[in-house]
Amino acid sequence: MYPLLDLHCDTLYALHKNPLAGNLFSNTLHVDIARMKKGSHVTSCFAIFVDTDESFSPWKAACDLHSLFIASLQANTDHIQQVCTTEELVQNPLVGAMLTCEEGQILEGDLSRLKILKDWGVTMASLTWNHENDLGYPHTKADMPLKTLGIEAVSEMERLGIVVDVSHLSDAGFYSVAEHARKPFVASHSNSRECTPVSRNLSDEMLRILGEAGGVAGLNFCPSFLSSDKQKNHISDMVRHAKHMHNKGGSGILAIGTDFDGIGGDLAIEDIAGMERLWDALVQTGFTNSDLEGMWQKNALRVFSA
Repeated sequence: MYPLLDLHCDTLYALHKNPLAGNLFSNTLHVDIARMKKGSHVTSCFAIFVDTDESFSPWKAACDLHSLFIASLQANTDHIQQVCTTEELVQNPLVGAMLTCEEGQILEGDLSRLKILKDWGVTMASLTWNHENDLGYPHTKADMPLKTLGIEAVSEMERLGIVVDVSHLSDAGFYSVAEHARKPFVASHSNSRECTPVSRNLSDEMLRILGEAGGVAGLNFCPSFLSSDKQKNHISDMVRHAKHMHNKGGSGILAIGTDFDGIGGDLAIEDIAGMERLWDALVQTGFTNSDLEGMWQKNALRVFSA
């Protein structure tokens, strides 16, 4: 199986919220170093995720998660390494950790903080989560475009080399990004709306636009994004979504964005060590090695390189 780049997990937030779950090397969650090592040269994108309902200062909450990330890496220097560029990722002999952000309100309206995120090694950031913020509106507010500050954030992120992530963004916000972005953008953990009609997924038109822009969509393992069964996911539904996304956006759109440690339910792939089951299922249904190498890593690397 080809090396994996998983575009989204919420493990930092889960460890911060529940210290009894363990630590980054070994825990009771979906992602830890021990299970990353059982996979095939895994690199995970660890999101600095902040729920603004839980924090008086989203920026302080983001700083706390960054401190946890750094401390976790320092405690495991023989096992995991932060990677900030595609060259570092490819050359890294250990399992890899990319740092990303989820929820643009961590900026608290101050775009100069994007430079701090870049200095931390943040490679990708979403504009919204599930609430309206200073930049735009969530997926539940379909008709609301990016705010002026959100458009300015897209430009500044591209200038700094932080990939723009439209997962969780409103439909109109997606089209705002497509209009103003000058570089490829991504939906780090979103599926097909045609396959499962929920607002967190992407319409066929969005998939087409994302593919034409050179971006990727990371297949999300959340049960309710894969089928009407909100309590359990099925590999057959993952395959169904991947096929449709391939057909509408092209093979270059495919990526993985498990959403591990941000999702619940009875999961067919229980943790990051079990990804071979999806690879095998996709092979059996006609995906080529080239398709899967792109989906596992190469397509996302193309975006980060741009």
